[in-house]
Amino acid sequence: MMTESKLGLLLSSFDTADWKRFEAFLQSPYYNTNADLLALFHAINTAGEGVSRQDKAAVFARAFPERPYDSRRMGYLMNQLLALAEDFLSTEKFRGDDFQRHRYALTALSERKLGKHYDFRLKKARKQLGKNRENTEHLHRQYLLAEVEMIHFANQKVRRSDPSVQQAYEKLNAFYYAAVLKYACTLLSWSLVVKGEFELSPISKRVIEALRDAPQASPLVRIYLSIYQTMSSDSREEDSHRYFQLLEGYIKQYQHDIDQEEMREIYLYAINFCARRIRKGEAAYRKRVIELYEDGIAQGYLFEQGYLSHWTYTNVVKLMLLEKQFQKAEEFIHRYKEKMPPRFYNDAFHFNLAELYFQQGRYGEVLKLLQQLTFTDSHYNMGSRMLIIKTFYELNDIEPLLSNLASFTRLLMRNKKLSGAYQETMLNFCKLLHQVLRVHKDNKKRDKTAARISSTEMLAERSWLLEALNKQMARD
Repeated sequence: MMTESKLGLLLSSFDTADWKRFEAFLQSPYYNTNADLLALFHAINTAGEGVSRQDKAAVFARAFPERPYDSRRMGYLMNQLLALAEDFLSTEKFRGDDFQRHRYALTALSERKLGKHYDFRLKKARKQLGKNRENTEHLHRQYLLAEVEMIHFANQKVRRSDPSVQQAYEKLNAFYYAAVLKYACTLLSWSLVVKGEFELSPISKRVIEALRDAPQASPLVRIYLSIYQTMSSDSREEDSHRYFQLLEGYIKQYQHDIDQEEMREIYLYAINFCARRIRKGEAAYRKRVIELYEDGIAQGYLFEQGYLSHWTYTNVVKLMLLEKQFQKAEEFIHRYKEKMPPRFYNDAFHFNLAELYFQQGRYGEVLKLLQQLTFTDSHYNMGSRMLIIKTFYELNDIEPLLSNLASFTRLLMRNKKLSGAYQETMLNFCKLLHQVLRVHKDNKKRDKTAARISSTEMLAERSWLLEALNKQMARD
């Protein structure tokens, strides 16, 4: 089958516009002079079938009806067409990158001693670079352009002072320092969540240490240095707080000078730091991370392809509810409900509104909202079941509570797709809620259950379980 070949896999990634442009590419004698390859392309793309479920022999017969099937010839043509398809993709990338086209044109013009053409093109390249906000790629391109200017000066073979060498050196340093820091932050970030071999070289460590005292560092270097210092001092509370305050200041000061995608990464580093501190029990970071989320969303940094992630949406609501910011949470839920990908819109909106109503004690409305979920993500399936259980507890409706608790426990034990840690936190919730229900005004049982809730490491809804335990003591 065509779909099992490398050519088939590549062509199956093409959309309608890609097929049209690739056809024009193959029709150009500059790129292709083999008519058989164009015939093969048309045979593959016939009748709007693309490459799905097509047999090689059938494609060959359609391309060359006068010839008997030749598997070797077909293999050769497929390899040639694959090579051209890959060349087409690289050409598309090159055509879409104004800077690289300027760069290679400048190099060629310099080699041909076409000074006037070179000077005119250099002005266009500088103007194009000047429109871009700063990011590591921008710094890299500034260096590459400075390198072209340095080579152009050398091509002229004149004996005088050359400022382009110093400029290229400075641009290289600016890019190198930012890149080293960015990679260092990535490695540190991975080391906090994934077990593996993540280690900075001694040279990189010395470079980073030297940058701490560099007064003329670029905004990007200052930001990534503060991120690195914040993460590397995570175990030293006083230092990490100080570096985080520095990072917050740099974000406010420089965010409008830095590329939007780069700012997205920077915001996520700051948000993840706050999340780690919150998990360590530092509730003061909840307000700070809410502010980061709100600012990042308002500025558009936390949107991906025009959409706000349903996870980001849910995280913001959860944090606002923890801070008892109910009116603010409700406004957020409604304001951004249509900003999420359509697939998750219904579930994310109704689930988070149900969470808000639960916190406000509007239990009847909680159950109605949860009936509207379609479970586009397992998070909403598990989360809604837990919310239903909590709601029946608050209503003191024991029979449906026990029924839902039992079915939820069975589901958790049978579900093989859940991560081990997530499954354990949920199962511990079910187990401890059973124990809460059996307290019956027994102070000894209450104390033992409270101790178990407090000491169980992997546990969902710890605070709610402790509150439920206190309520249970007051019930019959």
